[in-house]
Amino acid sequence: MGWKRFEVEIVSTVSASRMFKAAVVDSHNLVPKLIPHIITGIKMITDDTTGRLFKRTEFSNLIPFNYTLDRVDVMDEKNYVFNYWLIEGGRMGKMYDAGDFEVRVTPTSNGGCVLKVDAAYHAYEDVVVTEDDMKVGKLGLTAMYSAVEAYLAANPDAYASA
Repeated sequence: MGWKRFEVEIVSTVSASRMFKAAVVDSHNLVPKLIPHIITGIKMITDDTTGRLFKRTEFSNLIPFNYTLDRVDVMDEKNYVFNYWLIEGGRMGKMYDAGDFEVRVTPTSNGGCVLKVDAAYHAYEDVVVTEDDMKVGKLGLTAMYSAVEAYLAANPDAYASA
């Protein structure tokens, strides 16, 4: 089937620095508190041998799979870029053999930011990926990042320190 792509974009009045800290750097602590009915836990795991960083996300029984495991390739806190590959769990091994994600937070002239996720899945040759299949991923990411944005907007001191 090849690569299927989608984008998520959230425009916010929250600064890029606060958004990146909350949505990416500290997501393992914040996100399970904001949406525990969807995400029950996130663990950041460093491989002792290679030093490579992985992110394991555990899901509630509302989600049709238990977890995902991502290999973190880039976490650039200066330029607000986060790139990771989905390597296990979710629909990996069933529908997809690869998943590539980039989260980029761009400051805006009014002091806010735009959070953009570029997501790409590579489907197995014999799998037909529908728009509804892609919509599930898009809705999940939108819900998560919107929850972070709402929390930051309601708590202006959260993640405000340097």
